[in-house]
Amino acid sequence: MRITPGMSAENAIYNLQQGRSAVDQLQEQLASGYNINRPSDDPLSTRQLLDLQEQIDAGEQYSSNIVKTETLLNVSNTALSTMADLMQQVKKIAGDMVSGTLDATSTASAITNLTQLKSQLVDMGNTRLGDQYVFGGYSTSQPFDSTGAFSGTTDILNVEVSPNSYVGATVDGAALLRGGKPPATVGSGATAGQGPIDILGSIDALITAIGSKDSAGILDGVKNLKAGADQVNVALSDVGGRLVRLDNMKNMISNNQNTLKTVFGDIQNVDYAKAGVLLSQQTTAFNAALSATAKLSQLSLLDYMS
Repeated sequence: MRITPGMSAENAIYNLQQGRSAVDQLQEQLASGYNINRPSDDPLSTRQLLDLQEQIDAGEQYSSNIVKTETLLNVSNTALSTMADLMQQVKKIAGDMVSGTLDATSTASAITNLTQLKSQLVDMGNTRLGDQYVFGGYSTSQPFDSTGAFSGTTDILNVEVSPNSYVGATVDGAALLRGGKPPATVGSGATAGQGPIDILGSIDALITAIGSKDSAGILDGVKNLKAGADQVNVALSDVGGRLVRLDNMKNMISNNQNTLKTVFGDIQNVDYAKAGVLLSQQTTAFNAALSATAKLSQLSLLDYMS
């Protein structure tokens, strides 16, 4: 095959363009700090980076969801702890009524205290964070009115904290304080103390029993409210378990994020020392090619006729 001057020139230009492109790419990498500045630089690595970035973004979203869920559950935990303390006071008053004398003074004092404690339980049932009532489901207004009637929803706000894994961020207030929606029947006789317990209804029944000096009714109230206190403690334990789960999930996601970001950085971030050496080598090679091409392009047929 005959090699013509034109073919030699085209080949020289092609090699010079390749050398110039290599130098430009290294200069761009050093300037940006990235190995890949456009998909055409390395299509395979670009795909890997896109997959890694998608996983990192998902991890950030899950972390955000966990923080918001933790905040709601911490508010619920505080309210439930207060409810548990209130229920201990309710139980003590009920117990005192069983073992003590039902004189007018102690009866009036017990009724007043129980009424106040019920109001405080209702206040705790209306606990909210921003516009979210932690015991009201999707209700945008107070789930409990002043009498303790529940008007919220029984839905639990579930938040995704990992792929297809959800944690409840709220507590069903109807089940907690009313034994369900509609409220559970207040137990008496053989059914006293059997769950689910309508705590607020049981306090009302106990107040009525104390006012009428109904010893059997008071004894039923003691049983119901003991079970009611256990009901609050179960909810408190459940929320605590969710918080532990979220903490474990948060640590796992943090470890995964660190790994993903390290792999992403290894692919994308420029090794300046290595890139600097390569740029020096490519620049030297390019300048040598320029010099050689310039000399070759000056030759003509007369140079071979001496």
